[in-house]
Amino acid sequence: MLALHKRLSYKQAKWALVLLIAMGILGSSFQIYTDWHEEKENITGRIIGTLETVENAATESAYTLDANLAKQVVAGLVRTNVFIEIVLTDDLNNQMAYYSRPASSNAFSWVSHYLAIDLKQTYTLELKRGKLKVGELIASIDNGAVTENFIRRNLRLITTAILATLVLSTAFLTLIYLQTSRPLSRFIQQLESVGRSKFSDGDVHFTEIKRDDELGVLARTFTTLWHQRQTVEAELEKREAYFRAVMQQSRECMLLTSQTGQILDYNDAAIHLLGYRESSIKSMNLKNIDHKFNQEVLIDWSQNALGKVSTFETRYVRHNGTMVPVEVCASMITLENIPRYLVSVRDITQRIKDQEQVKYLAYYDALTNLPNRRLLHDRLENAIAVAREHRHIGGVLFIDLDRFKTINDSMGHHAGDQLLIEVSKRINTLISKGDTASRLGGDEFVLLLPDICHDMQDAQAMVSHLAEQLLGTLSTAFVIQNVELYVSASIGISLFPLDQSDGMRILQQADTAMYKAKESGRSGFHFYRSEMQQFATERLKMEKALHHALERDELYLVYQPQVNGQGELIGFESLVRWLSPELGPISPAEFIPIAEETGLIAPLGEWVLMEACRQLRTWQQVVGLPASFKSLAVNISPFQFSREDFVEQIQYVIDSTGVDAAQLDLEITEGMLVENIKAVAAKMYALQHRGIRFSIDDFGTGYSSLRYLQHLPLDQLKIDQSFIRDITEDPNSYEIINTIISMAKHMKLSVIAEGVETNFEENILSSIGCHRFQGFYFSKPLDKHTATQCLIEKKRFPLQLNEVSTTS
Repeated sequence: MLALHKRLSYKQAKWALVLLIAMGILGSSFQIYTDWHEEKENITGRIIGTLETVENAATESAYTLDANLAKQVVAGLVRTNVFIEIVLTDDLNNQMAYYSRPASSNAFSWVSHYLAIDLKQTYTLELKRGKLKVGELIASIDNGAVTENFIRRNLRLITTAILATLVLSTAFLTLIYLQTSRPLSRFIQQLESVGRSKFSDGDVHFTEIKRDDELGVLARTFTTLWHQRQTVEAELEKREAYFRAVMQQSRECMLLTSQTGQILDYNDAAIHLLGYRESSIKSMNLKNIDHKFNQEVLIDWSQNALGKVSTFETRYVRHNGTMVPVEVCASMITLENIPRYLVSVRDITQRIKDQEQVKYLAYYDALTNLPNRRLLHDRLENAIAVAREHRHIGGVLFIDLDRFKTINDSMGHHAGDQLLIEVSKRINTLISKGDTASRLGGDEFVLLLPDICHDMQDAQAMVSHLAEQLLGTLSTAFVIQNVELYVSASIGISLFPLDQSDGMRILQQADTAMYKAKESGRSGFHFYRSEMQQFATERLKMEKALHHALERDELYLVYQPQVNGQGELIGFESLVRWLSPELGPISPAEFIPIAEETGLIAPLGEWVLMEACRQLRTWQQVVGLPASFKSLAVNISPFQFSREDFVEQIQYVIDSTGVDAAQLDLEITEGMLVENIKAVAAKMYALQHRGIRFSIDDFGTGYSSLRYLQHLPLDQLKIDQSFIRDITEDPNSYEIINTIISMAKHMKLSVIAEGVETNFEENILSSIGCHRFQGFYFSKPLDKHTATQCLIEKKRFPLQLNEVSTTS
């Protein structure tokens, strides 16, 4: 039997009573509210009317100063019993009559005080004779007296409403109980007796079955459903018995779980696979053995129709904490009319090992563990496609060991295999992340460099450098079976994508180049194309010659004038030149990149800085500089600037040469400023304290940002010559230059334009506010003697061709 508070009849009665009481309270509250607003107006009217009835007598008493008459007026007001204090004064505020008593008190005084909030407590009546004020009558009301009638009237109203509500509620609830609740309770009791009984023949009878109303329909429907249930239950018992027999006899781990993943049943194979005790496995959830199991997995299972299978792979946690890879097949079934999940679990440890081994053997060399020909082809085809899309250069190096067959034949295949393993290890030490070292078979290795750079000449130089490193490391002795073995290698190089060649063709080209290297005497490398080979050879010669250029005094500086709008010399830019006895004049565009790649840029930069400062000191102390001369500019390479001792190096040069640092201008590129802005700023501020100036070279081509312009000690922006060259034809170049000049003025920075080659370009630049120039129109770079002559003679620019000799 249901508890009283859970019965439908109780809930109906409770809510009906609550509803009726609430409606009664709301109705009464509304009536009291409207009645009180009317009562307030009546109270105010009565009090004002009462005061007005004595107004004439009070006025007369105040005018004649008749105290007896004033007392009579106050006495008359006292008899109304609505005032607790009355004061009558004359025009000089002298009290003529006064009355006061305590406020009346009763059981509802607290109500009176609450209602009095809306009432006016004191009324003042000015006494006038004609227009002359002769006194005042002031009266304070008794809240209990004026609200007593209202309170009693509404108490009667509330009492009547409550009684009416109770009577109506009782009648309404009695009707509900007789017509609905009592028959429904009897039907529920019969249902409970059915639930407690076992009907072998399925017979069920309800007294309400003969009724013609909804309860009769409910009883008849339940009877029909009961008979159907008996039939279905019998069939389900047969199926469940079959299911349990199959589950227990299965060799696979079988788990029966609830819809939340709680394990309800299991077989012996589950205990064997998971290693848990029988006493603990039923208290576990799938979340305990599968860390990836979550609500999303359950949703996926439940979305499958009854009997359909969800299959996936995961890792189960055994009792000892080890992980076992498993294949899980889960399906939704119905047991005892309740949805359950049947989970079949298979250990796939061996299958995964077999798959990984097959995959590994398909793509990797079993001896060296390097990628094999198949994986190399896949990566090469992908590298070619990416290189074409992004327009960068990739390369293939085909490596063949010289004399390997002799070693293999003389010392046996085991020694040959050990040598190949050691060779693969040395090759791997030289490749970068993203590159691939592979073994095609025998003594043939291939290096795939998918992304070298974007420039063809740079790519050739970098690959040549790597080939030299490979030849060097492979020429070092190998110790195999306590025997020192020496091998060399021939390397063929093919770059891509130079045409529409595919991966197979690229490999063939590298193979052909490798044989060319063997024909050239082995232990060398060869590019597939003759022009590439020629460039690589010249590049190597230049690199070797550059190592000795400083020692042999082959480098020298030239100085290109910088002028103002009046043609006065305001400074020089020092530029390095190289005259090789073997190779002739070499452009900085050719040897500076080589110096940066090989690390020679450090001693080269130190030499340039030292030589420039010595020349500047000579001009400062011997020749004398004109008043217009501001600075000598020296270019600083990113490698040189990034060194930890850069500041110390500059200070050493200044101290050793005795140069006035205030006329030394270090030109840096924008790219240096975005690497580590704090470190850059620290170095620049340290040198600024010595008086050194800073200019940004090639401004507008890099990472222009107001962020570093605002926070770094810059003095000048140098507009790149590419914008100057296009200023007459490209409106964008004009706008860019105009923007740079405006920005520089706002930041209080100087601006100089380099690469000015015509008077027309000078005029345009002058018209938009640029008044510092450098370029061939004014003068080509000068040797130090010619530059000194210009200082002595205070030459103005542009120079005539016959005035002084120049050097390019």
